[in-house]
Amino acid sequence: MLVAQILINGILLGGMYILLAQGLNLVFGVMGVVNLAHGAIITVAGLFTFWFTTRTQQNPLLLLPVVFLAMLAIGAVLQRFLLEPLAGAGRKSELLSLMITFGLSYVLVEIGLNVFGSQYVSLPYLQTTWSVGGLTVNEALIAAGVLGATISGLLQIWLHHTGSGKSLIATSQNRIGAITCGIDVSRMRCIAFALGSSLAAAAGVLLIMVMPLAAQTADSLTILAFVVVAMGGLGDYAGAALAALLLGIAQSAVGYYVGGDAESVVPYLLFIVFMILRPQGLGRAAQPQ
Repeated sequence: MLVAQILINGILLGGMYILLAQGLNLVFGVMGVVNLAHGAIITVAGLFTFWFTTRTQQNPLLLLPVVFLAMLAIGAVLQRFLLEPLAGAGRKSELLSLMITFGLSYVLVEIGLNVFGSQYVSLPYLQTTWSVGGLTVNEALIAAGVLGATISGLLQIWLHHTGSGKSLIATSQNRIGAITCGIDVSRMRCIAFALGSSLAAAAGVLLIMVMPLAAQTADSLTILAFVVVAMGGLGDYAGAALAALLLGIAQSAVGYYVGGDAESVVPYLLFIVFMILRPQGLGRAAQPQ
């Protein structure tokens, strides 16, 4: 029974981690850049959700599609005017893009600090605990885990079963080949960054319901998302999903047996172990051909 409890909590936590990492993975796969503003987008979206919900007393999940669409538009604008001009810089473009997202991260953190303050906040929503067959699960964790996995699943359906999604995958696999096939690579970069940003914002809406956030948590969330992506294999979506579930279960087990303080160290320990034993990650795309 104890093992089942740990597995359920870990899988639900992993479902949320899948969404947390997929946006970063998408941007890296298409643009070859680790978006260092990823965690800041998650944090600001989460803090905005807290601010809006506490003042209006509305269901925070109603904000999910609104925040997603708003960040989709904002992400497209940011990519078009901040990152796309760097695409012609040759080998320097990836480094310059990395520096731009680094600066953008700190701009967003400062906005978060000035608008929402520096205190840690968490949204007391869906705090009822379900008990079934001796197992207890928090409603907020269920909502966050299921919705996170669902959104990530819809992303996979779009990527593999629509023309624009397949074009995005083709661009991430071989940019020159995509250009040869007539794919507008510039448009694909814009879509990737916009969608990656909106996925990060959606993760923030869900994350604020299950853990405290503050403006200064942005960097740790970027690192957490990167750990999941690296463990799964850079650019590999299925690998990232598997890594997210593994990380969720590991954190759930350590949190139960050792305590919450040790739980926060688990991602970094797993990252070190993977870099030593399996640096290519878990996914197929990372496996040597």
